Amino acid sequence: MTEQSSLLPKGFEELTPFLNKWATATSAERLAARVTSSMEEIREFYDAVLPRADEAMTLIDEYSLDNLPEDVARLCQLVLGLCQAAMAVEVHNNPRVPNTPFPNGISLLKGTAPFG
Repeated sequence: MTEQSSLLPKGFEELTPFLNKWATATSAERLAARVTSSMEEIREFYDAVLPRADEAMTLIDEYSLDNLPEDVARLCQLVLGLCQAAMAVEVHNNPRVPNTPFPNGISLLKGTAPFG
C-alpha cells in the first residue's frame, strides 16, 4: 500500500492526515495521542471523524474484528481514537483529565481485541 489513498477504505481518504497520530495499536497509545495534542489538534480530528463515524462503523461491522482488512483496521483505529478525542472535547475541554498526571499509573491488562 504505497498510495496514501489506499491507506483507508474508499470514501474515507480525507481522514488520511490523521493516521500517524490517531490510528494506533493500543489504548495507551491513543491516550498518549490525546494528552500530547493541543485542543486545536484534537478538535480538528474530532470535527473530521465524528460526522463519518456512523458510516465508518457500518463498514467495520461488515467484518470480524479478528479479520479486518488493513485499510478497515486503520479506520477502526481512527474511530477508537475518536473516543479519546471525544473525552477531551465533550467532557474535559482539555487534553488531560484535570488534576491528573501523565503518564499515569493505570495499566490496562487487556482491552478491546485486537486493538487493546
